[in-house]
Amino acid sequence: MIINKDFILNLLFKRLQHFFPLIFFSLMVYFFVKFVQTGDFFYFVKFALTPYLLPLLIQRVVLGIYPMKEGGSYIGLEEHMFSPWLFSLRVQQIYLVFPQLERLLFYLPGMYSAWLRAWGSKIGKNVFWTPGTIINDRSLMDVGDFVIFGHNTYMSSHFLRVKNGRFFVYVKTIKIGSFSFIGAFTKMGPGTNIAPGTQVQAMSLFSINRDKPNTVSPDVKV
Repeated sequence: MIINKDFILNLLFKRLQHFFPLIFFSLMVYFFVKFVQTGDFFYFVKFALTPYLLPLLIQRVVLGIYPMKEGGSYIGLEEHMFSPWLFSLRVQQIYLVFPQLERLLFYLPGMYSAWLRAWGSKIGKNVFWTPGTIINDRSLMDVGDFVIFGHNTYMSSHFLRVKNGRFFVYVKTIKIGSFSFIGAFTKMGPGTNIAPGTQVQAMSLFSINRDKPNTVSPDVKV
Protein backbone atom coordinates (compact mmCIF):
# COMPACT_ATOMS: atom_id res chain seq x y z
CA MET A 1 0.00 0.00 0.00
CA ILE A 2 1.43 3.37 -1.07
CA ILE A 3 0.86 6.17 1.41
CA ASN A 4 0.26 9.52 -0.31
CA LYS A 5 2.02 12.00 1.97
CA ASP A 6 0.67 14.99 0.05
CA PHE A 7 -2.92 13.87 0.55
CA ILE A 8 -2.48 13.09 4.26
CA LEU A 9 -0.59 16.28 5.14
CA ASN A 10 -2.99 18.44 3.14
CA LEU A 11 -5.90 16.75 4.88
CA LEU A 12 -4.36 17.46 8.28
CA PHE A 13 -2.91 20.92 7.78
CA LYS A 14 -4.03 22.71 4.60
CA ARG A 15 -6.76 24.64 6.42
CA LEU A 16 -5.67 24.12 10.02
CA GLN A 17 -2.29 25.78 9.45
CA HIS A 18 -3.97 29.16 8.97
CA PHE A 19 -5.08 29.01 12.61
CA PHE A 20 -1.67 28.16 14.09
CA PRO A 21 -1.06 31.62 15.62
CA LEU A 22 -4.51 31.56 17.24
CA ILE A 23 -3.97 28.01 18.56
CA PHE A 24 -0.57 28.85 20.05
CA PHE A 25 -1.87 32.07 21.61
CA SER A 26 -4.94 30.30 23.04
CA LEU A 27 -2.71 27.71 24.70
CA MET A 28 -0.60 30.47 26.22
CA VAL A 29 -3.70 32.18 27.61
CA TYR A 30 -4.99 28.87 29.00
CA PHE A 31 -1.73 28.07 30.80
CA PHE A 32 -1.46 31.59 32.21
CA VAL A 33 -5.03 31.53 33.53
CA LYS A 34 -4.38 28.13 35.13
CA PHE A 35 -1.23 29.53 36.74
CA VAL A 36 -3.16 32.47 38.19
CA GLN A 37 -5.94 30.19 39.43
CA THR A 38 -3.78 27.45 40.95
CA GLY A 39 -0.44 29.12 41.65
CA ASP A 40 1.22 26.03 40.15
CA PHE A 41 4.55 27.23 38.72
CA PHE A 42 4.53 24.37 36.20
CA TYR A 43 1.70 26.13 34.36
CA PHE A 44 3.82 29.26 34.14
CA VAL A 45 6.68 27.23 32.66
CA LYS A 46 4.32 25.85 30.01
CA PHE A 47 3.00 29.37 29.36
CA ALA A 48 6.54 30.66 28.82
CA LEU A 49 7.79 27.77 26.67
CA THR A 50 4.73 27.11 24.49
CA PRO A 51 5.37 29.89 21.91
CA TYR A 52 8.96 28.70 21.45
CA LEU A 53 8.93 24.92 21.69
CA LEU A 54 5.53 24.00 20.23
CA PRO A 55 5.96 25.68 16.80
CA LEU A 56 9.54 24.39 16.62
CA LEU A 57 8.59 20.79 17.43
CA ILE A 58 5.65 20.82 15.00
CA GLN A 59 7.86 22.06 12.16
CA ARG A 60 10.64 19.58 12.95
CA VAL A 61 8.23 16.63 12.90
CA VAL A 62 6.36 17.61 9.73
CA LEU A 63 9.45 18.66 7.77
CA GLY A 64 11.13 15.47 8.91
CA ILE A 65 8.35 13.62 7.08
CA TYR A 66 8.19 15.99 4.11
CA PRO A 67 11.48 17.96 3.80
CA MET A 68 11.53 21.42 2.30
CA LYS A 69 13.31 21.60 -1.07
CA GLU A 70 14.94 24.63 -2.61
CA GLY A 71 13.57 25.94 -5.88
CA GLY A 72 10.20 26.98 -7.22
CA SER A 73 6.75 25.54 -6.55
CA TYR A 74 3.09 26.51 -6.66
CA ILE A 75 1.18 27.03 -3.43
CA GLY A 76 -2.44 27.58 -2.47
CA LEU A 77 -5.60 25.83 -1.36
CA GLU A 78 -6.28 24.55 -4.87
CA GLU A 79 -2.88 22.83 -5.19
CA HIS A 80 -2.69 19.07 -4.67
CA MET A 81 0.95 18.95 -3.55
CA PHE A 82 1.69 19.75 0.08
CA SER A 83 3.82 22.87 0.49
CA PRO A 84 6.36 22.50 3.31
CA TRP A 85 7.35 26.14 2.85
CA LEU A 86 3.79 27.42 3.31
CA PHE A 87 3.38 25.14 6.32
CA SER A 88 6.63 26.50 7.77
CA LEU A 89 5.48 30.07 7.17
CA ARG A 90 2.24 29.45 9.06
CA VAL A 91 4.05 27.78 11.95
CA GLN A 92 6.39 30.76 12.29
CA GLN A 93 3.67 33.37 11.83
CA ILE A 94 3.23 33.83 15.57
CA TYR A 95 6.61 35.64 15.59
CA LEU A 96 5.24 38.12 13.04
CA VAL A 97 2.11 38.66 15.11
CA PHE A 98 4.11 38.93 18.36
CA PRO A 99 7.67 39.99 17.38
CA GLN A 100 8.51 40.65 21.04
CA LEU A 101 8.76 36.88 21.54
CA GLU A 102 11.95 36.76 19.50
CA ARG A 103 13.24 40.11 20.72
CA LEU A 104 13.61 38.57 24.18
CA LEU A 105 16.15 36.10 22.80
CA PHE A 106 18.58 38.87 21.90
CA TYR A 107 19.17 39.69 25.57
CA LEU A 108 21.02 36.41 26.19
CA PRO A 109 24.34 36.16 24.28
CA GLY A 110 24.28 33.32 21.77
CA MET A 111 20.60 32.53 22.32
CA TYR A 112 19.38 33.85 18.96
CA SER A 113 22.03 31.85 17.10
CA ALA A 114 21.01 28.73 19.05
CA TRP A 115 17.38 29.49 18.21
CA LEU A 116 18.09 29.57 14.47
CA ARG A 117 20.14 26.37 14.68
CA ALA A 118 17.19 24.67 16.37
CA TRP A 119 15.06 25.54 13.35
CA GLY A 120 17.63 24.01 11.01
CA SER A 121 19.87 26.90 9.96
CA LYS A 122 23.67 26.68 9.96
CA ILE A 123 25.02 29.43 12.19
CA GLY A 124 28.71 29.81 13.02
CA LYS A 125 30.31 30.96 16.24
CA ASN A 126 30.44 34.50 17.61
CA VAL A 127 27.78 35.91 15.30
CA PHE A 128 26.48 39.30 16.44
CA TRP A 129 22.82 40.07 15.86
CA THR A 130 21.28 43.46 16.56
CA PRO A 131 17.76 43.30 18.07
CA GLY A 132 16.30 44.82 14.90
CA THR A 133 17.38 41.85 12.76
CA ILE A 134 14.47 40.24 10.89
CA ILE A 135 14.68 36.71 9.46
CA ASN A 136 11.52 35.43 7.80
CA ASP A 137 12.66 31.87 7.11
CA ARG A 138 14.39 30.62 10.24
CA SER A 139 15.47 27.29 8.76
CA LEU A 140 17.06 28.73 5.61
CA MET A 141 20.15 30.61 6.78
CA ASP A 142 23.82 29.61 6.39
CA VAL A 143 26.04 32.04 8.31
CA GLY A 144 29.77 31.67 8.96
CA ASP A 145 31.83 32.66 12.00
CA PHE A 146 32.31 36.20 13.35
CA VAL A 147 29.61 37.82 11.21
CA ILE A 148 28.11 41.14 12.33
CA PHE A 149 24.58 42.20 11.39
CA GLY A 150 23.80 45.92 11.52
CA HIS A 151 20.58 47.54 12.68
CA ASN A 152 17.33 46.47 10.97
CA THR A 153 18.87 44.02 8.52
CA TYR A 154 16.18 42.01 6.75
CA MET A 155 16.52 38.51 5.27
CA SER A 156 13.87 36.60 3.36
CA SER A 157 14.78 33.24 1.80
CA HIS A 158 11.63 33.22 -0.32
CA PHE A 159 10.13 35.20 -3.17
CA LEU A 160 6.40 35.05 -3.89
CA ARG A 161 4.54 36.13 -7.02
CA VAL A 162 1.60 35.25 -9.26
CA LYS A 163 2.57 33.06 -12.22
CA ASN A 164 0.09 31.67 -14.76
CA GLY A 165 -2.75 32.74 -12.49
CA ARG A 166 -1.37 30.73 -9.55
CA PHE A 167 0.74 31.63 -6.53
CA PHE A 168 4.38 30.73 -7.14
CA VAL A 169 7.12 30.71 -4.49
CA TYR A 170 10.88 30.46 -4.99
CA VAL A 171 12.89 29.28 -1.97
CA LYS A 172 16.66 29.22 -1.49
CA THR A 173 19.01 29.48 1.49
CA ILE A 174 20.79 32.77 2.18
CA LYS A 175 24.55 32.25 2.65
CA ILE A 176 26.90 34.68 4.38
CA GLY A 177 30.61 33.90 4.70
CA SER A 178 32.72 34.25 7.83
CA PHE A 179 34.11 37.62 8.98
CA SER A 180 31.51 39.56 6.98
CA PHE A 181 29.88 42.80 8.07
CA ILE A 182 26.30 43.49 7.02
CA GLY A 183 25.46 47.19 7.09
CA ALA A 184 22.31 48.58 8.68
CA PHE A 185 19.00 48.36 6.77
CA THR A 186 20.42 45.87 4.25
CA LYS A 187 17.85 43.58 2.63
CA MET A 188 18.56 40.11 1.21
CA GLY A 189 16.44 37.88 -0.97
CA PRO A 190 16.54 34.12 -1.60
CA GLY A 191 19.85 32.73 -2.82
CA THR A 192 21.92 35.70 -1.64
CA ASN A 193 25.53 34.50 -1.42
CA ILE A 194 28.00 36.81 0.33
CA ALA A 195 31.67 35.85 0.20
CA PRO A 196 33.77 35.62 3.40
CA GLY A 197 35.20 38.91 4.59
CA THR A 198 32.73 41.07 2.65
CA GLN A 199 31.87 44.53 3.97
CA VAL A 200 28.29 45.23 2.87
CA GLN A 201 27.39 48.91 2.92
CA ALA A 202 24.31 50.13 4.75
CA MET A 203 20.99 50.05 2.88
CA SER A 204 22.24 47.57 0.29
CA LEU A 205 19.66 45.49 -1.58
CA PHE A 206 20.26 41.92 -2.75
CA SER A 207 17.49 40.46 -4.90
CA ILE A 208 17.30 36.80 -6.01
CA ASN A 209 20.51 34.73 -6.28
CA ARG A 210 22.86 37.71 -5.98
CA ASP A 211 26.42 37.84 -4.69
CA LYS A 212 26.58 41.62 -5.10
CA PRO A 213 23.87 44.16 -4.24
CA ASN A 214 21.51 45.53 -6.88
CA THR A 215 21.60 48.92 -5.19
CA VAL A 216 23.76 50.39 -2.49
CA SER A 217 23.79 53.62 -0.53
CA PRO A 218 26.35 56.20 -1.69
CA ASP A 219 29.66 56.37 0.11
CA VAL A 220 29.73 58.94 2.87
CA LYS A 221 32.97 60.82 3.47
CA VAL A 222 33.77 61.57 7.10
